[in-house]
Amino acid sequence: MKKILTVTLNPAIDVRYNVENMRIGEVNRTKHIEKNAGGKGINVSRVAKQLGGDILATGIVGGFTGKLFLSKLNADGIKNDFLETLNETRTCIAVIDKNIKGITEFLESAEGTEEDYKKFTEKYISILDNEKIEIVCGSGSLLKGIGKDAYNILIEEALKRGIKFILDTSGESLVKGMEAKPFLIKPNQEELEDLTGKKFNSLSEVVDAAKEIVNTGIENVMVTLGGDGAVLVTKDKVYKGTFPKVEIKNTVGSGDSTIAGMAYGLSIDKPMDECFRLAVACGTTNAMVDSTGSIDHEILKDILPKIKIEEI
Repeated sequence: MKKILTVTLNPAIDVRYNVENMRIGEVNRTKHIEKNAGGKGINVSRVAKQLGGDILATGIVGGFTGKLFLSKLNADGIKNDFLETLNETRTCIAVIDKNIKGITEFLESAEGTEEDYKKFTEKYISILDNEKIEIVCGSGSLLKGIGKDAYNILIEEALKRGIKFILDTSGESLVKGMEAKPFLIKPNQEELEDLTGKKFNSLSEVVDAAKEIVNTGIENVMVTLGGDGAVLVTKDKVYKGTFPKVEIKNTVGSGDSTIAGMAYGLSIDKPMDECFRLAVACGTTNAMVDSTGSIDHEILKDILPKIKIEEI
């Protein structure tokens, strides 16, 4: 089994409030509270570990919230090696009310410095050289104060060592990161539209846009399509993945679970179409449970053979 490194450059303490009949401008009592180590890369770590993967998590944390973050990560049994700084790690709040469609989120920003990033890159290179890493997943946004090209060096250092780099970010950090030619990127349809400046009205338009990106030297583009599944465009094939009708409870973290399934599949040398099947299955399974960035093995076992993968 190949070892997977996850990189979370803007982690968070994720706070989840379950309420009933939320009222704006008034006092609201919570029915249930969860506080977890969060961030897209941490969700990838958690799900990949649940699948049985060999995981190490890294990134940048800081302050009292950062210490709480690390304690939560340790309590989850996720091996980690983070750079600790003075800047406080952010807190992100999700409010879930069964009477309101969707989830209300409050996302803090967090500060960083170029000096912090320089120290992190030194740690990152040391990890690549000493931990026998073969797959890296770089996920999520960047700290304010570090360059939008922060992923580029990480991708380049991985590629120098023959390590596959999966990039899941958005906006300018995705545009910049693509210049370094990661092994795979995973935009959703909206993010792909932002990248190309086009609105897509058909699956073929999505596929054509992904092919254009592959032609620039990025080996694989996986586009998630919400309830319509996902597509995977490689250098020589295009796959469409769909899932059966299921009861959706919580879609937060489904994209990260998709990345985890892909990374774990690669780590055990599954062929690309089966990695894609596992990716779609993990994203679907996450949406069927209440927890964020988590899977239920019994649900996954049931869903996996029902995922339809077809070459188009």
